[in-house]
Amino acid sequence: MRVLSFWLMVIALLLFPVQKQSTPSNLLTTISSAMAAPYLDRPSGYIRPSIAQIVYAQRQNILQLAHRHNHPQITQFDDSEFAAIMITVLYTEELGWLEDAFPSIRPITPYYQDAQVKSNQWFGTNFSVWPANLRPSVVDEILAHEVPGVGHVTIRLSIPTQLLAPHYANILASQNNYAIELLAVNLERGIIRANAESVPVTWQTLLAWHNAGLVNPTQIAANKSLQHYLYRATYYRSSAIALYRDDMLCVMPIRATNAAELLKH
Repeated sequence: MRVLSFWLMVIALLLFPVQKQSTPSNLLTTISSAMAAPYLDRPSGYIRPSIAQIVYAQRQNILQLAHRHNHPQITQFDDSEFAAIMITVLYTEELGWLEDAFPSIRPITPYYQDAQVKSNQWFGTNFSVWPANLRPSVVDEILAHEVPGVGHVTIRLSIPTQLLAPHYANILASQNNYAIELLAVNLERGIIRANAESVPVTWQTLLAWHNAGLVNPTQIAANKSLQHYLYRATYYRSSAIALYRDDMLCVMPIRATNAAELLKH
């Protein structure tokens, strides 16, 4: 949850007035109506250019991490499919429903993301850290090789030994190279947890694990916020998959391709 950012968003609405044409069906005209935004019918599918650049620059590293942390005998995913799931997470996490509803506040998103990193560093808070939107507490679990509901599971990390300590969790989660590796490891933990619960692994299962720590289909279906998160993610899937099918389609993706529109039906 983006707890720290709420009042920053309120201030942003005053500093960056929302243009009428950007307001879906003229519905989101007040803060109270903004709270209904998670249930809007059409997420924007907007991909911030900065995350697009990171993903494109890291695409081979992401594929290598997918090869290392995928369990194809369980998931039935090939490495490019697992890599596309990682990228779907990165795209979906970069902007939330509030930025979908109010595009004019997107310029301040990097500032509150940085503010959450600093808050964790200075005050010991546990706010999510981008680009993968990982909480330091989750990073601590990863470094301790812990999978909730399963126990101790050894997972290989290539992070330098001197950084493999809890007090580095906030730093690791905020550095692109480390954050993307931690994302791959966290999805591997999701595979392990799902396998332990005899749950079939789909891309939705892994995103639900990353976002809410859930793999059980009944629990996922009962979580409205998570359901909307998965729905928003469908608008990024085709761009994520295309990166390993035709690089020219995704050099600088700004909006998910029209094929994503079909996924909502």
